[in-house]
Amino acid sequence: MKIVIPDKMYLTQRNLKELASLGAVIAQDTTTDTKEMTLRIQEAEIITAKFINITRQTIDTAPKLKYIISAAAGYDSIDIEYASSRGIRVINCPTHHAAAVAEHTIALLFALLRHLKTANSSILEGGWDSPLLEGTEIGGKQIGLIGHGVIGSLVEGMLTGIGAHTSYVNSCSSPTEIDELVSRSDIVIICAQFNKRTVHLVDERRLSKMKSGAYLVNVSRGAIIDQKALIAALKRGSIRGAGLDVFEHELSNGPATPAIKELAQMANVIATPHIGYHTSEALVRLSEELLINIRAILKNEPINVVNP
Repeated sequence: MKIVIPDKMYLTQRNLKELASLGAVIAQDTTTDTKEMTLRIQEAEIITAKFINITRQTIDTAPKLKYIISAAAGYDSIDIEYASSRGIRVINCPTHHAAAVAEHTIALLFALLRHLKTANSSILEGGWDSPLLEGTEIGGKQIGLIGHGVIGSLVEGMLTGIGAHTSYVNSCSSPTEIDELVSRSDIVIICAQFNKRTVHLVDERRLSKMKSGAYLVNVSRGAIIDQKALIAALKRGSIRGAGLDVFEHELSNGPATPAIKELAQMANVIATPHIGYHTSEALVRLSEELLINIRAILKNEPINVVNP
């Protein structure tokens, strides 16, 4: 089968060698030029999606296409409904990033509760504001996880080790159960899968149910939170702070939108530019997971299919 990796991504030398032996065409850069992308994928039967959006128009330029592999756990950049209507299977790489995102979740939480942004700025400005920077401990706190897949389970284990009390909701939970979790938690962490059901899952109504001293952390997708409602809640102090690695309407290569900049400038927000998944170890695992998916396809035994 004709394999095309149309935008640049990290691949280990061993995996590059194997892909070359399979006749794969591997791009050396990432392009936003529609004509160039068409030239790259028009004969492909298998393509990967990393930094490009696989739209209806993109799919139509590749009439032989049978498989789209998302080189990530998420696949919201792919028009799954149209792919399905064309008989094209969409596959993801669901586990390579889990440890990295779980660790970043804890990093955001520590930075948020111990005011590390403000503390660092204080020293850089020649100050020494230690009396004003009273932190909060994670141990003993009630933490609610929205999402309990691989990442959520890892986060739960880490938090339990610190001495926190955890509970969770998942895709089988009712709206009432989600409301109850949000209202009783000192810290709410979002690590749920992004799909049509989870768009604005945490909206103005659910934000209003959070404790006034509660914190919110999101390492999933920005659109799971109503960002305008979150900004308003942070400004009026109805929640104490937020740790955010993902944002609504973020661009894969920037720049930050005015709303993201507004959030990042708030003293009670720790913001990072969607880097939770981005570690050297996770890149190696992604390279291997991608190749595992390709091997399975070539054996006519595809795995990690998200539109069976």
